[in-house]
Amino acid sequence: MSVTSLGVGSGLDLESLVRNMVSVQRDSRVASYNDKISDYKSEVSSYGAVRSAMEKFQESVSSLNDVSLFNGRTATMEQPSSGDIVSVTADSDASNGSYNISVEQLSQGSRSVSAQGLFSSASDEVSASGGELTYTAGSETFSINVAAGATLEELRNQINDASDNFGVSANLVDDGSGNVYLSLTSEVSGAGNDLVVQSGDASLDSVASVAAGGGAGGLSIAAGNEAKDAIIDVDGITIRSDSNKFDSAVSGLEIEVLAVSALDSGGNPETAKAEIGFDVDAVQETLENFVSSYNSLLSVFDKQTKAGESLNGSSMIRNIESSLNSDLMTEFTGAGTLSSIFDIGIEMDDKTGNLSLDSTKFSDAMSGSYDDVATLFSGDAGLGNIMDQYLDNFTGSGGLINTIVDSTNESVSDTEGQLENYEYRMEQYEQRLRDQFTQLDSLLASMNSNGNYLMSQLSSLSNNNG
Repeated sequence: MSVTSLGVGSGLDLESLVRNMVSVQRDSRVASYNDKISDYKSEVSSYGAVRSAMEKFQESVSSLNDVSLFNGRTATMEQPSSGDIVSVTADSDASNGSYNISVEQLSQGSRSVSAQGLFSSASDEVSASGGELTYTAGSETFSINVAAGATLEELRNQINDASDNFGVSANLVDDGSGNVYLSLTSEVSGAGNDLVVQSGDASLDSVASVAAGGGAGGLSIAAGNEAKDAIIDVDGITIRSDSNKFDSAVSGLEIEVLAVSALDSGGNPETAKAEIGFDVDAVQETLENFVSSYNSLLSVFDKQTKAGESLNGSSMIRNIESSLNSDLMTEFTGAGTLSSIFDIGIEMDDKTGNLSLDSTKFSDAMSGSYDDVATLFSGDAGLGNIMDQYLDNFTGSGGLINTIVDSTNESVSDTEGQLENYEYRMEQYEQRLRDQFTQLDSLLASMNSNGNYLMSQLSSLSNNNG
């Protein structure tokens, strides 16, 4: 607490004296506390950076330890000159090899059109009494209740807006010659899945078809607009599907037809060629990420342990780096001609320890020893598992780095508490000084006053005697 009048009575600079005395006791000690807190926080920040880099590296290690990475397949497509006719996606169940595929027919839903002369305007009344209409295509169905006096336009809107409509689109077509047609298009494709409309009231028979081909005066399926299967030929085998996707026709392949094959000069359907092979690109991308994250980890180690940094001289960081380096040098058995990761194109810089990947050497290894590459990285004895288990000791909620960070954060809290207590004691010390010097100031002020009075009396006596 500052008392600005301190020293007024005595004429002495007691305020500065109190501040200096407090400063002597406080400043160096408070600076020491703050330096310690700053050091702890810097250490937490450094360990946080190390932990983040190690976790990122461990993610790349875990990816290499995933057996499914090496089970992946990819489909390379060679389309005919006329354009793309089919797309193929391969999964791990696909067998390596090639498939020649032609497309005979795309799947389609059916289309029904009302009879000529039935309606002349969109405002024509559909039914005087109303009733129920049921729309069915294959296993799909929905119904609507048509109100008495409903118009053709209202019927169209009611069909399109039905909440359980499975994919029937209603449209009105005016031929300009006094005829308006109700056209219904179904999204349900596949042979035998033609759209059928049934009425629950005779007055609605004019807009219903009880069977494919339509009833008298009702809806009919126009020629060429019946529901159809998609048809493809795979290496001479004809395959049908009620949609344009063939998900189980060939094991491990998802085939989607895009267009019907054009005929070549000999009158034969053009084919697309799907080449199925190991997904080398995915493995290379994962391995490149492993190399990149390892180099980033070394960079973080260097930055956080250089002179003047919190982790300078850290034996833990040195040990981690040494252990990871040793893991990389592991020699494997059971991986065919491959004995280490350096046999597949990974290289290490002698000076920096950084890794790089020789893509040419990698491609050669993948084409000649794919299964051996998988053995090298994945499985219980693979490098991925070896490094993953080691990194677990440091990362994660129970890892050593988190333990250190938690302990250091506790030290920050403890030191901040000690500083707070010390500041409180300094406030008490300052108050005691002010109390003491206030008394001294009052005493000196009184003594000055008495001295001035005595001097005045002595001066008066001297003048009288003179």
